[in-house]
Amino acid sequence: MDYRYIVVEGTIGSGKSKVSRRLAEYFDALYLTENPERNPFLEQFYLNPTNHGLATELYYLVRRAEAVDTINAEEEGNRRIVADFLLEKDQIFVPVLLKGKEPGNEQTLFWQVKHKIMPEFPVPDLVIYLQTSAENTKKRLQKRGDNILNLFPAGHLNQIHEEYRHFFHLYQNAPLLIANADEMDFEDNDEHFEMLIRAMGDMKGSRHYLNLSE
Repeated sequence: MDYRYIVVEGTIGSGKSKVSRRLAEYFDALYLTENPERNPFLEQFYLNPTNHGLATELYYLVRRAEAVDTINAEEEGNRRIVADFLLEKDQIFVPVLLKGKEPGNEQTLFWQVKHKIMPEFPVPDLVIYLQTSAENTKKRLQKRGDNILNLFPAGHLNQIHEEYRHFFHLYQNAPLLIANADEMDFEDNDEHFEMLIRAMGDMKGSRHYLNLSE
């Protein structure tokens, strides 16, 4: 397989960062992380989503625009890249966090700013979507002692899961491998990780599903 630019996506708690790091080590690739926890507006957003949604998403937009330069430079140097974020993932979050599309509202402003500052970005050679249920995500976060669940607005986690499923159901920009991360542990189970590697190599067409039963 000759994937030069791989993206691993999934909701919080899906394991995308650890799986991305493991893939980067396997392929001797650059690991590119979004580091969402570094967003200085994130905690304020959880406390008051209405007032801090725009600042939260604009921060991510600037960081992703900067990431385009890194990706382009690495591709020019013919180095593999594994990223734990999709550059256009704002299409998942912005409609949830910034309501409305009429002129003068925050969502419209966000798309206007993106149009101005976001350069043309490269398309991944492969996108891996670690699909999980909201219930299993909650269990994982609780197991690792992550108190972020206490900060989420009511219904936020379920809504984000639905948006992820809807987005990737329609996604056609790059070859897509949908891996069942409820059934499989790609972070710590070597057999499951090897199944993921094989599925990447066996990709035919634009979409493939990986389940434990396969």
